[in-house]
Amino acid sequence: MNTEAATKQIIKQELETMVKDRVIWGFSLAFVEKEKADLSYHGVMGSTSPYDSLPVKKGLFYDLASLSKVIGTTSRILQLVEAHELSLDTPVAQLLPRFSWNTITVGHLLLHCSGLPAEIPDKYQLTRENILDRLYRTAPECKPEEQFVYSDVGYILLGLIIQEGIGLKNPESLGKSFQHHVFAPLNMNHTSFPVLAQKKLCLPTEMTEKRGLICGEIHDSKAWLLGQSGSAGLFSTLEDLTTFVQAYLTKSSKLFSKETFQLIQNTEQFGRTYGWSQEYGKGTLYHTGFSGTSILMDWNKSEGMILLTNRIHPDRNNLVFLERRKELNQIWLRGSR
Repeated sequence: MNTEAATKQIIKQELETMVKDRVIWGFSLAFVEKEKADLSYHGVMGSTSPYDSLPVKKGLFYDLASLSKVIGTTSRILQLVEAHELSLDTPVAQLLPRFSWNTITVGHLLLHCSGLPAEIPDKYQLTRENILDRLYRTAPECKPEEQFVYSDVGYILLGLIIQEGIGLKNPESLGKSFQHHVFAPLNMNHTSFPVLAQKKLCLPTEMTEKRGLICGEIHDSKAWLLGQSGSAGLFSTLEDLTTFVQAYLTKSSKLFSKETFQLIQNTEQFGRTYGWSQEYGKGTLYHTGFSGTSILMDWNKSEGMILLTNRIHPDRNNLVFLERRKELNQIWLRGSR
């Protein structure tokens, strides 16, 4: 067995052990190359009936949580930059007049260095009626580019820019914009905001006091209030995400121009590029979702690893998985180099 095959086997075995130990209930895993991919599925969909007897299999829908930021929002914003409808230096206030801070640009939001906080203050007091007012009143905590703060606030604003930015030629809902410009060109036919007809194929997420068991609905509280958000809320399958990763590995013109891929590859600020973390080193792209999803790419080797779980089922107090995922990422990177 060669090194690459051995690495894959180790990672699969470690994940299967996690299932056996009830760290997670199941997983969908893909090792992705430019022209091929190794996809596997293991375990069951959840801890309670009927999910505890339903196997994880091809075609299931995962709540991507913050992977939505890179799959949908970053993709569409960079396409709008390519189309010269806005630029990375465009002030957000120019596009969203209700936003008051003129020094913050689109690029700052993509890099999480705008100075805006991670969350809208008092987020548990938010309602569908007040969330946008509270969003626009959320003040920066420092000047742009002074520090990195991973900010849902910034990505909600990016979603609003896509939907209603002043000066854009064809503003439309996030769902339609992502579908027309990102998903359809890549034949990602099973990626969208929640669709009721898909609910029976969705993995459950958290059991909550307020909403009961969340399944087939957006888990993230702010994105749930908004319905469609730039920060979270997309659902997708392992198969569709494999297609997305291959678009990055091949630098597909269906997604971006070569210049945009080069911009992503060559940008680094606070260990990040546009949308993505580079915490595993130059040439890597990484992002996670709170629900238990992740994508890691090594551009130097033109390979990627996608790991999808519902690690917050039945509750979010599952920190063991997060630590073990870091170990698996390191194992994969060592084996792919």
